[in-house]
Amino acid sequence: MAQAGGIFLDPEFYSIHVVEISEEILEGPELKIFHKAESEPPGAMKDLLEEVKRVRPARLVIDSLSDLRYLTDELVSFRRLVLALRHEFQSEESTVLITNNARENDGHLETICNGVIQLEQVVNEYGPIRRRILVSKLRGRSYQSGWHDFRITGDGLRVFPTLRVGTQRQMDQKELLSSGNTQLDLLFGGGIERGTTTAVIGASETGKTTLVNLYVVASAKRGERTVVYLFDETELSYRARAEGLGLSVGDYIDKGLIILREIDVAEFSVGEFTTMLLQEVEERGVSHVTIDTLNGYLNAMPFEKHQIIQLHQLLIHLSHRGITMFLASEQHGIFGDLTTDAKNLSYLSDSLLLLRYFEYRGQIRRAISVVKKRGGKHETTIREFTLSSNGISIGEPLKEMQGVLTGVPTLGV
Repeated sequence: MAQAGGIFLDPEFYSIHVVEISEEILEGPELKIFHKAESEPPGAMKDLLEEVKRVRPARLVIDSLSDLRYLTDELVSFRRLVLALRHEFQSEESTVLITNNARENDGHLETICNGVIQLEQVVNEYGPIRRRILVSKLRGRSYQSGWHDFRITGDGLRVFPTLRVGTQRQMDQKELLSSGNTQLDLLFGGGIERGTTTAVIGASETGKTTLVNLYVVASAKRGERTVVYLFDETELSYRARAEGLGLSVGDYIDKGLIILREIDVAEFSVGEFTTMLLQEVEERGVSHVTIDTLNGYLNAMPFEKHQIIQLHQLLIHLSHRGITMFLASEQHGIFGDLTTDAKNLSYLSDSLLLLRYFEYRGQIRRAISVVKKRGGKHETTIREFTLSSNGISIGEPLKEMQGVLTGVPTLGV
């Protein structure tokens, strides 16, 4: 089992002692190790204690105490056994780790331990079993409370701590980041502020990914490293789509300035994704992060509770570090329901860019507008825009039309 988990147990420093249960105990009608009147644990436990005194280990693991609980005649006897163990180990210079079945919920055992760690399996309706860990007690030391995701792999145990947003903030950075498209920058009052979160919302094929990729390429041109998390498409299709719209991402990907991450929606937990993202920031110097799409992120982990709150905490943490975030989000339907789709996005983002289809004289066209920009001025007009192999083109404000956002506008007076 240890080898399967990537753990090497050096025989020079490691030994295993198997506690033998006598046949008399197993054959007894009441399956008892000792009687109520006995204050010292004989038999199997005496054998164990003698082995501990002989080896004098620096680390001692008893796996598991639950088995001994099943062989005692009652709970009082089991607690006496635990107290005897504690008394014996207090005189030894050993760090003791005891495993116990969570179903045997005995608070007495936890009171005599200096630390308590709980492990839990979470079985979802779809996908693999998720594991999480909770430190509920650690005397004399501070620790990070709450549940944390973890995974057992061939390389050992990987724990993904729950993100805690720090109290210290970076100084507000007023630097405006250009998209490389003058017309788009004007909609945002000159550009996107560094360290903010921008959400791009629209129906399928309205151009969300293309608009987000303008900032990705612009960041790479400045020599800044950016990472794009793909929840809805592959790296191959991402490259093909960008190249078809005049965005040369291939060279920047080869140089490592644009990093593409395809997310397996059946494997990741919120904690694992957060840890992976923070590693990109801390170890690879990423300053620009894109999630494409937010719908894919939420659908990848549908059984995670409080997804939006956890994502909000992550975005705040990245903002404190000056990381610029972009979220692409798809609306349901051709014309979408703005109230429903924008509810969480307004909570998550500093800026909100809305893309809409609208009908005009028998044609389906696209409209673009900046609905929100926290802490800065932005243009409030609705403009038409087009997509082509030359990129995007944003036209003049649609001043003569009323009801563009409904999808079926009328000509104004």
